[in-house]
Amino acid sequence: MGKGNIIVSTSCSLLHTAVDLASETKLDKEIKSWLAFAAQKVQEVNALAKALSGERDESMRLHMREVIKVHSLRKFSLRVTNENVLKAAASLKGSDHHRATNVSVRLVAQQKKLGLPVLPTTTIGSFPQTMDLRRVRREFKAKKISEDDYVKSINEEINKVVKLQEPEKNYIVEYFGEQLSGFAFNVNGWVQSYGSRCVKQPNIYGDVSRPKAMIVLLFMATNQSPRPQVYLYLARLIIFCKIDKTTCD
Repeated sequence: MGKGNIIVSTSCSLLHTAVDLASETKLDKEIKSWLAFAAQKVQEVNALAKALSGERDESMRLHMREVIKVHSLRKFSLRVTNENVLKAAASLKGSDHHRATNVSVRLVAQQKKLGLPVLPTTTIGSFPQTMDLRRVRREFKAKKISEDDYVKSINEEINKVVKLQEPEKNYIVEYFGEQLSGFAFNVNGWVQSYGSRCVKQPNIYGDVSRPKAMIVLLFMATNQSPRPQVYLYLARLIIFCKIDKTTCD
């Protein structure tokens, strides 16, 4: 094809990738060795471009050899595979993907239970986090306050605003991801979500499972109102991972 006819690039924009893995000083060392952020991806693209053009870069060659070794070991890591997840996935039947009742039956049951008007009023969204909520969360993560104190503060805030709407929790993706096994979160790896909004990206490193109930704590608001309350969480876990196609499958 000729050198001038080949362009080496990333498969997509690095806009939504954290800048540099070197900034992550608290990530588990083994998990960190499996990842690559924007700076690392650019280095690898550069190495591929040099190799295709016939240039030799001994330091990068050694680095890529180490990367291949690390990812070979990853396939056999006990942290990657969860036997319970594999068994649950293997036991799924075609009927598990369909509701046991059709929508007309469910509508009758819901109306009997809730007694909603023809056009019920609802709201979607969250109140902005207050400075106090942010402070409490920082103190909890820094282990300056106990989990009981943290939950108490959240309860008090929910009680204040439940008549209007729930208060915003930690960024919803991070909030749920931190409660799932198989996810690791960055400390400094912020990426753009939309506009000027940035979030800490989640990294999936193995089979994902739910070790315990995730939103039971949030149902405390149910006791604050005599009316039925429905909790709807539209949270996408945007997964950034550097794993091969076979593992993704």
